[in-house]
Amino acid sequence: MADLLRILAVFALIILLLKLKWNLGSVMLIGAATLGLLMGMTPVDILKVAARSALERTAVSLLAAFALIMVIENILRKTETMKRMVESTKGLVGDQRVVMALMPAIVGILPSAGGAYFSAPMVDASAEGEISPERKSFINYWFRHVWEYISPLYPGFIMTAAVANVPMERVFRYQVILPLSVIAAGAIYAFKGIGAGTTPAGKKDRGRDVKTAFVSFVPILAVMVMVIIFRMDVAVSMALVVAGLFIFFRYRPGMIWETLKESLSIKTLLLVLGVEIFGGIMKGSGAVDQLPRFFQSVGVPVMAILFILPFIIGMMTGITLAVVAITFPMLLPLIGGQNPDMGMLAFAFASGFAGLMFSPVHLCLVLTKDYFKSTLWPIYRIMLVPEAIVVGAAAIQMLLLGRRA
Repeated sequence: MADLLRILAVFALIILLLKLKWNLGSVMLIGAATLGLLMGMTPVDILKVAARSALERTAVSLLAAFALIMVIENILRKTETMKRMVESTKGLVGDQRVVMALMPAIVGILPSAGGAYFSAPMVDASAEGEISPERKSFINYWFRHVWEYISPLYPGFIMTAAVANVPMERVFRYQVILPLSVIAAGAIYAFKGIGAGTTPAGKKDRGRDVKTAFVSFVPILAVMVMVIIFRMDVAVSMALVVAGLFIFFRYRPGMIWETLKESLSIKTLLLVLGVEIFGGIMKGSGAVDQLPRFFQSVGVPVMAILFILPFIIGMMTGITLAVVAITFPMLLPLIGGQNPDMGMLAFAFASGFAGLMFSPVHLCLVLTKDYFKSTLWPIYRIMLVPEAIVVGAAAIQMLLLGRRA
């Protein structure tokens, strides 16, 4: 019981610091040090575990991947590749409902902070007829996050594979049901009562639009293919794509140097180190086993634990990485440890993601709400059933698979 109170005290500290808008990387480092001290580790022991965690191959690969994600985002934005991607796709589609869903989905391919605010005007411009601000807010917010469950460009997906110590291709296979559920539920509930509209299909330039769309998507598809199909290391895959982009757009050495300086964020890289070190301290201090053991001792079903813990952390932080870093190390002993049940892992991810989708501190939700001048509760009401469908799909998959995953 004493260990449980110590862990809860660290969680409370982490949530408090995040509420105060401290950088997540710094928060995780402070949380790791506090947890180690409360669990009886000496400062020397904490430093040893921290150094070992930071220098592990997984941590180094993650650090490189995060840095390269930022470079890819910079190149595609500065060369207006993302803009051409959006415009060409819009020219190919004639149904306003499809356009409204595609715009945030395309912008959401890259994990840009505040990307929801970029796609909101596109959703607004594509909407015809009497569509409420809350409905447009839901469409922009909901479809903005369709890729985060399965894309190796998103830190949460990468971190899930790293924490569970399984290939990303395997995580993809068991989590692909989640974006499919997002699309299905969104299509039913987002566009109820909305007609196709009169958005022009741009037939005159259809051939050019097809070519532009294909070329624009190549860098993203290349990463997906190398990681998911050929099972290449994500950092290596992204390095190859970055090199290809530099060559294709004829970047001179000076331009490459400027791009690297613009792209790389110390805060974001500190985030990776903080998350890795926190996970190392969680394991090294023995804290990983304490909370799940307590829940089991009082008779809480494993399925409830897999939903409650990620959902609460997701709702409190609004950050996918926080969900994975804080809860997954504790959940792993419940789902098979080094050989995790992938259905359970996908369900835990879906539960955490549901929490952050309802989080009032989720930046995308705040920006979307502000742009459309809508209020939170109507957005929540629209989102409740679709989100239940996504979590329910993950639950059904988990129950059907059992230990076969």
